Amino acid sequence: MKLLALGVVLAALGIPALPGQDLPDWVLQLSRVKRHARENFQHLPDYVCRETVDRFAKRPRARATEKLDTLQFEVALVGGREMLAAPGAGRFEDAEPFSHVREGTFAYGSFASTVSNLFVHDNARITRWREEKDLFRAALAYDFEISEFMSGYEVRSGFLSANTGLAGTFWVDRETMDLLRIEEHAVAIPEYIGLSDVDTTTDFARVRIGAANVLLPQSADMVIRDLNGGETRNVTRFSACRAYTSESVIHYDTPVETAPPPPKKK
Repeated sequence: MKLLALGVVLAALGIPALPGQDLPDWVLQLSRVKRHARENFQHLPDYVCRETVDRFAKRPRARATEKLDTLQFEVALVGGREMLAAPGAGRFEDAEPFSHVREGTFAYGSFASTVSNLFVHDNARITRWREEKDLFRAALAYDFEISEFMSGYEVRSGFLSANTGLAGTFWVDRETMDLLRIEEHAVAIPEYIGLSDVDTTTDFARVRIGAANVLLPQSADMVIRDLNGGETRNVTRFSACRAYTSESVIHYDTPVETAPPPPKKK
């Protein structure tokens, strides 16, 4: 099985504010939502979380989805950079994940990518808003688009890669304005990549890191469909989040499964 990876390199570009004018209530509300999120994500403390990824696949024309394996890492966000540590490693490395995952589907950059594009760099265009219930609470939903140039979103399949735009929706709690969920979809994936869809849903909640109570990802569900009808799915959970220090210990409480070897040719 070849490696299929998704990554994000943020476009560090901002959009200038419009001159003061009479704005609709929903625009002022959106401004408050963005300001609230920016205050959280711009001032995140350096932290470490355990990342557990259950990987599934469904072959073309197959009815059932089978579980492939479970991967586990320690992932750190330090100075805005995401770093991984493989099982048994003594320290974190600022490197792409290909040294940790040789095959199958893997996503990286999910800790800080889309939230930065939406709320810190303000690279998204809001196309629609509405009120609805999400996660059993009153929520505000905002549809967004981020261009290929601004998103920095990269899709790789084997040795092939392409940058794409993103479209999706984010939900915030109507009362607290805390971010609840982001759904995002890769836009206009080039046919030569061999993929038809890349969809990711990420849920957020507040977590105590040191003295701070901050919004962090709690889980992510990524589904990738190829042009032949095959499908892969990664269900990622983040847990045991704590402040990052130079003495942060990398440990695992449960056995870690490695990716299975490729099937032998008959």
